[in-house]
Amino acid sequence: MLRLLVASAHIPGATGSGPGVHVSARFRGVPRSTRVVPEERSPTWNETLAWPLGARPLHPTASLTLRLRHWGQPAPRGDLGATTVSLDRLVADPGLPLALSHVPLLDPRGQPTGCTVTLRCSYVPRGTAGDTTVPLQGRVPPRAMSPGSPHHPDKPLAGNKEDFQVRVRVIEGHQLQGNDIKPVVTVLIGQHRFRTRIRVGNNPYYNEVFCQNFHGTPAQLAAEPIRIQVLDSRATRAKAVIGVFQEQEEPAADEDVEANLLRPPPCAATLQLRIYRAEDLPQAGPELLRFELSLGNYGDTGDVTCKPAASVTAHGCPLFDGNRYHYLPWYGDKPVVAVTSSWEDASHRWDALNLLRAMCRRLVSTHGSGWDSLGTSLQEKNVTELRSARGDTGGDIGRRLLRQLAQDCGRALARLEAQPTPTPLDAHLRAARLHLLRHVAAAAAVAPRAGWDTLVPVAEGWLGRVTALAVEPQAGVPDVVLWLLRGERRVACARIPAPDLMFSRSGPGTCGRLCGRIQTLFLVGAGDIRAQLRLRLWLGRVTDSGDLPRHLEGTLRVYAETYENQTRLLGKWGPRGLLGRPGFSDGAGKAGLPRHRIRPPRGWRWDGAWTVEPQRRLLLDTETNVGEVLEEVYENESRRLGGEWGPATVASTDASGAAVPPKEEVACPQGWHVTDGWRVDVTGAVDEAGPNIFQLRCYIFQGLELAPRGTKATADPVAHVSFVHVSQSTRVLPGTLDPLWDQTLLFHRVLLYGDPRGVRDEPPAVVVEVFDQDGGVLAWGLRGLRSGVRAPSLEVQCGGRTLRTPTIADLTANPNFPINAFLLTLHLPAEEEYVPPIRLRVLDTRGFGYRPEVGQACVRDLGQYCCQPHGEGQPHSEGQPHDSGTPSPGAAARWGRIAQILPRITTEKGAAGKIYSCELEAVPEFEGLQDFCQTFPLYQGGHPAAGEDPAPVGEFKGLFCVYPLPEDPGVPPPPRHFQELPPSQPQKCLVRVYVIRAFDLPPRDRNGLCDPYIRVSLGTKTLGQRDQYVPNTLEPVFGRLFEVTGTIPLEKDLRVSLLDYDLLPPDQEIGTTTIDLENRLLSRFRAHCGLPTLYRTEWPPPNTVTPGPPRERLALHVLHACHLVPEHLETRTLYNSTQPGLEQGKVQMWVDIFPASLGPPGPPVDITPRKPQRYELRCVVWNTRDVDLGDTNLLGQRMSDIYVTGWMDGLEEQRQRTEVHYRSLQGDGAFNWRFVFSFEYLAAEQLCVLPRKEHFWSLDETVLKVPPKLILQVWDNDKFSADDFLGVLELELTRLPRPAQHPQSCTPTPQGTPQSPWPWRGAQVPSRLSLFRQRRARGWWPCTVQEGGKRRLSGKLELSLELLTAKEAEERPAGKGRGDPNMYPTLPEPVRPEWSFLWLQAPLRGLRYGIWQQHRCRISLGLALLLLLALLFTFIYAAPGYLAMKLVNPLESLHRAGGERPASGAGKP
Repeated sequence: MLRLLVASAHIPGATGSGPGVHVSARFRGVPRSTRVVPEERSPTWNETLAWPLGARPLHPTASLTLRLRHWGQPAPRGDLGATTVSLDRLVADPGLPLALSHVPLLDPRGQPTGCTVTLRCSYVPRGTAGDTTVPLQGRVPPRAMSPGSPHHPDKPLAGNKEDFQVRVRVIEGHQLQGNDIKPVVTVLIGQHRFRTRIRVGNNPYYNEVFCQNFHGTPAQLAAEPIRIQVLDSRATRAKAVIGVFQEQEEPAADEDVEANLLRPPPCAATLQLRIYRAEDLPQAGPELLRFELSLGNYGDTGDVTCKPAASVTAHGCPLFDGNRYHYLPWYGDKPVVAVTSSWEDASHRWDALNLLRAMCRRLVSTHGSGWDSLGTSLQEKNVTELRSARGDTGGDIGRRLLRQLAQDCGRALARLEAQPTPTPLDAHLRAARLHLLRHVAAAAAVAPRAGWDTLVPVAEGWLGRVTALAVEPQAGVPDVVLWLLRGERRVACARIPAPDLMFSRSGPGTCGRLCGRIQTLFLVGAGDIRAQLRLRLWLGRVTDSGDLPRHLEGTLRVYAETYENQTRLLGKWGPRGLLGRPGFSDGAGKAGLPRHRIRPPRGWRWDGAWTVEPQRRLLLDTETNVGEVLEEVYENESRRLGGEWGPATVASTDASGAAVPPKEEVACPQGWHVTDGWRVDVTGAVDEAGPNIFQLRCYIFQGLELAPRGTKATADPVAHVSFVHVSQSTRVLPGTLDPLWDQTLLFHRVLLYGDPRGVRDEPPAVVVEVFDQDGGVLAWGLRGLRSGVRAPSLEVQCGGRTLRTPTIADLTANPNFPINAFLLTLHLPAEEEYVPPIRLRVLDTRGFGYRPEVGQACVRDLGQYCCQPHGEGQPHSEGQPHDSGTPSPGAAARWGRIAQILPRITTEKGAAGKIYSCELEAVPEFEGLQDFCQTFPLYQGGHPAAGEDPAPVGEFKGLFCVYPLPEDPGVPPPPRHFQELPPSQPQKCLVRVYVIRAFDLPPRDRNGLCDPYIRVSLGTKTLGQRDQYVPNTLEPVFGRLFEVTGTIPLEKDLRVSLLDYDLLPPDQEIGTTTIDLENRLLSRFRAHCGLPTLYRTEWPPPNTVTPGPPRERLALHVLHACHLVPEHLETRTLYNSTQPGLEQGKVQMWVDIFPASLGPPGPPVDITPRKPQRYELRCVVWNTRDVDLGDTNLLGQRMSDIYVTGWMDGLEEQRQRTEVHYRSLQGDGAFNWRFVFSFEYLAAEQLCVLPRKEHFWSLDETVLKVPPKLILQVWDNDKFSADDFLGVLELELTRLPRPAQHPQSCTPTPQGTPQSPWPWRGAQVPSRLSLFRQRRARGWWPCTVQEGGKRRLSGKLELSLELLTAKEAEERPAGKGRGDPNMYPTLPEPVRPEWSFLWLQAPLRGLRYGIWQQHRCRISLGLALLLLLALLFTFIYAAPGYLAMKLVNPLESLHRAGGERPASGAGKP
């Protein structure tokens, strides 16, 4: 998968207008395009485009072409520039995304256009053979199944194609951007586009479902896009996009984290591989084989971008082991390959990772469940041993566990504290690990107080938490891949994670678990194991390569070899007669250099002279355990001075070099004969001294649940056991799927090279494969067995024992066996994993003793049927199967009083019950309603294999009880089970099927809906008419009752089907559910009729519920104490035979079964669907405040001509509007106008029911259900242009925001719950109310408008809302607007200012409203300023005279005072 994230672009000359821009990309000729956005300087997409690569991986020369274009304009006029992005960096390192910022775009002449684009590419390689996870040492091969391991036969393989169904439900939108919009949603599922209906407003309600089917693999499904786009149907195409959402296969990573994951300077690393032996190679001819080791691109012989390396072994010719497999005869000379590469030095991360993984391995063994993926064989079995410990041993194991855990935590903490953190992710991961290890170390230091038994869940919790942190998201080195090459073709491969092989100088604990250790790898190709390889791996830095020699048990040598080819003519060897073959060649037969022309590399020298390597072969008779002896004689020759070959001093020798007689003189021992003459071996190998001889004893006991091959019902299994280069086989057991070999295979004289202690510590793997030995042929030749079976019988096989039941005489009259209880004595192993399954075979009886097989089944996991023997009358123990669901004659006496009132209780259905979200059989407490007997499907040819889904040919009903018998023969056996059984004769019953509703149905018609109706069938009877369909819906409400009679078990399967009505038949089946009535009738949970909560004898129940008679109430209480099935409503899933396994919706229903032997039942329950109730909403628009002013008058004043429109959501055709309030200068308006809306409402669903025809040609009405919502809009009336939108108010009547009592407190955000000033009083008034409960509301609500991506307050409306029923509306009539009858309440004419622009008629009023209302602050300030200026002028004007008067007046007063004073003494007489 190739992904391109188009982030943004830069357009210098953007004008902000135009058709919009988009980015188109093309890869491998496949175009992709982003959405269209407005042309801006920096348009942003953040949109991902994806290309599935299929089986073609990304090539280093691949490129991606991007083009920035104007929408809808032809090329090249609409192009803004293009660029080509090379993807070679993605191929080199797929794990590192390719991020490019501000990539310049070029015109057709190659010149920059000034535009740039920012993008990010990522590459996810598809699942190829190299991506297959190969098991490592200690892991079971993929085809092998360990005893007791879980098996999922119905789970499809990851690469198999399946049927998928993708459903997208568009429910509603919230706060969509825009004003006065009509949004429509388009949904793209894969390559199919769907569209919803057009709605009105910013919070539209759709509730529409779109469905698309796919047939492919899960990977192909994940690559299909799901794109959801919301458009405004009123806007032009370029501006219609409101929003886009695209579902991607995986979320994008955090950009901040990726910015820090930069590759540091590389350091050199080298990989050493030492192969010990390759076994189980494909059975090929003389074609040569070799192995290739690669690390990323390094070592890959097909990659020319890296330097060549010694990554491939020499060609070898496989030899047959004498039994089944081939092997490469390397013996004592092991090939070594080495790859040197450069990668990020992330040793600090690998050390911490390996320490945590080592801690997990010490906590749990291979039998645990916490770290099985490592697959290592551990010596410590702490958690496992502690879990199974008994007595005092638990304390010793627990103390050892805590001690080792504390040591591991100490080592890991010391390493983590010194670990560098070059990236933020390293820092966060290190902090999390330190916190966890400190916590675990502190907990491990204290012994558990509640006993050592409580340590097991605690230790498992530690293990889970440490395992979660034992990951490394920043792996710097790719996995090591080992390939098996046959010629030039890659046959199989194995993959090993690099941290498992990494060497560290910090100590053994920080090294990888497989570093320097011998292991066995299984090479997988095309889903099968093709070979096993025993090898030693080491990965580390070049500076640490000095540690490698200590892992090598021999001497590392580098050889140069060439093959001199000669033929033997007339008894002499020479270069003549080669017939076009080269005189010198390599191991593959290609032309090579003679030895005198081969020169050592620079810095190397020859360590000795050229030598001729003799061909010596190991004897196979003692290794393969076959009855043949291969005599070998080596004819030795030496080269003479003239270049010719002549006899050597010792002409004939054996494999060890000892002299033997010539081949003509070798005598055949007595009792033996020669089967083949002497021949020259040209494919032999070299053997050296130094092998160690071992002996293997392999005990093969049995096999369980083998799958037959092809169309065979049984198999002839044989087991092949391979060990290194030898193999043996068991005997063939014909005609069984559970073979019991009980055979020991002895391998004599197995030669293994190297240190014997290494073989003891790391022994080779023993591989066991089981095959079907061909031989027997079973001819079937029968079809249609369901109707052609005459007299069937049953065979039960288990553990080599067979039980045959009597024949059913007449299958059409009574399908039950004449004898129902049987006893089968078995000898079973004590270990549950070794218990063989029970095999059931149904055989038909024909003439002349012919008994063809009808079908068979396999019953696994017999542990669920194990129980303890019980005595007569003793009840079953908990968890054991029960005998029957109907009381025996003896038990009937105990239930006598209760049984007398059962008919009265079961015939009347109560109103209350329990709703189950699944089938009644899926409720856990009812045990699948198979407590009396279980249903086992029968298949032709045995149990289906994994990935197969064949149709069963029949069913077997029965049950098993497995219990031990006393070993002492003197002790009498316990009583048998299944002794108290109900009568097995068929019984006639009345079946009532109540179907309430269905939902999640897939669309079947072109309008995205369907017209479902019900069809009920039981046996040959079918009910349901085509004309009783529910039109145009995916959630139909039926409320239908069907009554049908049938004979159980002859007619036990009740089928409830939903079909889509079409004008011309046949109708399409939507889905079907099947109910087994026999299980419900026989179950002890009494599932044939739900138990009511209260006792009633009449229907419908009265308003006052009386307790009822004490006797009946007591009986009902006793029945409830038995945990019987109550009154219920079950939800059953519908399936379609054309798409098995895909849900086709659900149906809610219940079934009542009334046996005729209990008498006639009572009347049925009335489940007629509820009818919607008609309501009338009266909305009075009183006033508006602070409404936005949209116009400007002649004086430059802002004003608006305000009017209000309103309608109920979904009823746009009933839109009403007020009169216009002209020339509002402050946004205030007075209306006193009444809106009246009638609608139908379902109180149970809280939805309005809107029946309407979508088109005039539609045959049926479509019933839409939407929430009750009142939409009010405020507009500015214009004479010569479109009216201006001023604001909107949406009020959902069931969740009505509480209004404000004053306009000043009216805010656009909903007011919270008012709190009391006293903290202990709590909330008093809820913030929202339901108009259906309160019926009336009055106050101020805010209007909002979309602006700048946010909603702001654009006005306030004073409303009064009143909700009335149809009867109340008829009793209290009111007209629309202020029309008649103007009542409830009476609306007076609004009081508005009456002035106009005619100044001569009202100049003062014009001045008042035209100047004073707009400029009163300025006028008041101006008047105050004029008054102040007048005062200042008066002061300045009067100040000089006043000052002069003040200065003159004192002198005048003094002068006057001096002139009038008399002389002293003059006036004396």
